[in-house]
Amino acid sequence: MVHAQIDLNALAQFVDTTLDYSADYEEDCFCFDFRGARIYCERHRNCFKLEVAGEAFQLPR
Repeated sequence: MVHAQIDLNALAQFVDTTLDYSADYEEDCFCFDFRGARIYCERHRNCFKLEVAGEAFQLPR
């Protein structure tokens, strides 16, 4: 289960403070590593859609 492997609150904080502000994440679809987990991200107008180890999450922008 992803929840045991990754701190979702820390991931949400990272997304909120980093993805819209860093030149490393300019594309609308990209992957990144977060604390040892590979994460796929799609940037949408109102949210980020994330896939972590096969589980999907949606975070507001």
